[in-house]
Amino acid sequence: MNVFRTVSCLLVFIVSVSVQAAEEVAFPLKAQKILFLGDSITNAGGYIDQLEAQLRVQGLDPMPEILNLGLSSETCCGLSEPDHPFPRPNVQERLERALETIKPDVVVACYGMNDGIYYPFSEERFQKYQAGVQELIEKVHRAGAKVVVMTPPPFDSLPVKEKTRPAGAEEYAYYAPFVNYDEVLTRYGKWIMQDLKGAEQVIDLHTPLTSYTKQQRKSDPAFTMAPDGVHCNAIGHEMIADAILNDWGVQSREPLSKELLDLVRQKNRVLHDAYLSHVGHKRPGGKPGLPVEEAEAKAKELNAKIDSLVFKLRNPETTQQRSNNGTRYQIHYPASLSEDALKLYVDYYLWIPEDAKTIHGVIVHQHGCGVGASEGGRTAADDLHWQALAKKWNCALMGSCYEPRDGVNCRSWCDPRNGSGQQFLKALTNFSISTKHEEIANAPWCLWGHSGGGFWASLMQTKHPERIVAVWFRSGTAFGYWSKGDIEKPELLTGIYRVPMMGNPGAKEKDHERFKSAWNGLKAMQAAYQEAGADFFEFAADPNSGHDCGGSRYLSIPFFDFWLEHRLPQETGGKLRSAKAALADWQNEMQSKMEEYRKTAAVSDTTPPPVPANVQVKSNDDQTVTLTWTAEADLESGIKGFVITRDGEVVATLPEKTTARFSRPLFQGQSYHDTPEAPVPAMTWTDGQGNLKSKYAVQTVNSVDLRSEPTVAK
Repeated sequence: MNVFRTVSCLLVFIVSVSVQAAEEVAFPLKAQKILFLGDSITNAGGYIDQLEAQLRVQGLDPMPEILNLGLSSETCCGLSEPDHPFPRPNVQERLERALETIKPDVVVACYGMNDGIYYPFSEERFQKYQAGVQELIEKVHRAGAKVVVMTPPPFDSLPVKEKTRPAGAEEYAYYAPFVNYDEVLTRYGKWIMQDLKGAEQVIDLHTPLTSYTKQQRKSDPAFTMAPDGVHCNAIGHEMIADAILNDWGVQSREPLSKELLDLVRQKNRVLHDAYLSHVGHKRPGGKPGLPVEEAEAKAKELNAKIDSLVFKLRNPETTQQRSNNGTRYQIHYPASLSEDALKLYVDYYLWIPEDAKTIHGVIVHQHGCGVGASEGGRTAADDLHWQALAKKWNCALMGSCYEPRDGVNCRSWCDPRNGSGQQFLKALTNFSISTKHEEIANAPWCLWGHSGGGFWASLMQTKHPERIVAVWFRSGTAFGYWSKGDIEKPELLTGIYRVPMMGNPGAKEKDHERFKSAWNGLKAMQAAYQEAGADFFEFAADPNSGHDCGGSRYLSIPFFDFWLEHRLPQETGGKLRSAKAALADWQNEMQSKMEEYRKTAAVSDTTPPPVPANVQVKSNDDQTVTLTWTAEADLESGIKGFVITRDGEVVATLPEKTTARFSRPLFQGQSYHDTPEAPVPAMTWTDGQGNLKSKYAVQTVNSVDLRSEPTVAK
């Protein structure tokens, strides 16, 4: 679980915020060898293990050799508190030997926790600390390496408050620190960040760790990342790694497996102990490490295991599970630090109807920006209503989840030129193999995009117009941004004007301070494309909604239904048919529906839904009986729920209570992002009073309260 995930605002709206593309990685990632120096926090090595594992799984190539030579009790200034059991070792004593032995390109140093010797602030001690840091920088530069200096992490007095001493005490020590010792570290860190000279890079650890602790204590007053006040726990080490990765231009945080972290930790510890002994130091005690040659051989064995595991992680297999009347496939791609590749991890989900022999197209439901939107994308392929559309045309239904983490630069994925377009195509190819439907790799697409997903769809259209059946822009497009020069303008191939398009913002966005750019961008795009001769570009605002998806599905599904009928190739692998040839049919079949939607945010439905299927009943050990079934959604109105009867009497309705947060109530719920609420409900019900002799039946109810005929359980 990533500790940096906090509850985010539901909206991180791409067309209301101008975000620059991520900068390229910082100089340490281009090094051959990176040497870490520091006190016991660095000696523990947790943040270094996290850092290395992230870089490996994200495919950094070439991967720098990383070596940890942290030493417990060490300072960079040579000071010790009077009551320390031995003079604290000074990194200056061993630094030149370490540099000569390791020959690093980059040295990362983190000192300060011990340099204030746990006393109140003293200008004299501060000057010695400053001189020690500057001396370290000079020695590293003389060795031909670059240096990164990190601020000391915070001291947390809360968990050791009974051991702390107030101002004016005669003596202090690591076991009896000054109660406000963190004020000393704050000043040391401020100097590093604002006034330090000579370092190629400085990294602030103190501020993010302090801020996170304060935030957590709002709900848990006893929260700490340093149980003894000094040494970070796993959360603290992960946050230190996060701060370093941020400053090194690494955006993604891949969920790391215990297996990978354990292997990296073993390898780093073997090398740490061996080289620490080989270089030598003045700290008494401690078990010597292996001879360097033996340690390197052991590390080589561990690296082979690490490389094998990373290869599997970077070349994932597709998993699958049943989803109603079909199979949902999933594939996870780690982020990639390679040039022009997607810098975030992503999961793709693809649902295929169980009876589909040939897949004729892929319906893409693309989420918008922000943690909530990304999480919402996880259930898009399980949506019963959209599955009904896919099944009708023997199409696959595809959703995605781009890294759901606070602070992610949305432009990293919603501009497909930053790698998401390439990764999308790769996913289709992989799905075509794993599903044994080779036609998926080249099948045409319907693109539905909300907010940042509309931004993505508008740019995908400029790159692949020949593959797109139709596009639905729900409150988002990149058009206004390339028109203003905020992003690079794409080449506008003439084929883009042959693709049917629908602009669909919420009416409440029109004059909204934040979201009016969605309305204005789509209006401007429609005008420009129509002037350029677009075959079809309509505009249908949802009268009842803002930036949420409202009742958009009640027109978007009929919209795609129409264009799939009129544009899918008449033979597999053929070209899409002309949209212009279908305009008369649109007027006859769809114009009135669109006009109704503009007024009511829905389209009328007078037909009952399909009957449930596969209704089965079984007896349980606890004397209850359980019903299960499957159901195909009403294409016009979806599924509101189910009515269950026993011997002709209604005994249950599912769900027991229906809510309509954004539009009509649905069995699966409806998120802000037009996807089912997680967890997706199962079609099952347990009767605590029935038995197998009873006659059970299930009816489907659509969102306008029309019921299907009952299906009797077998």
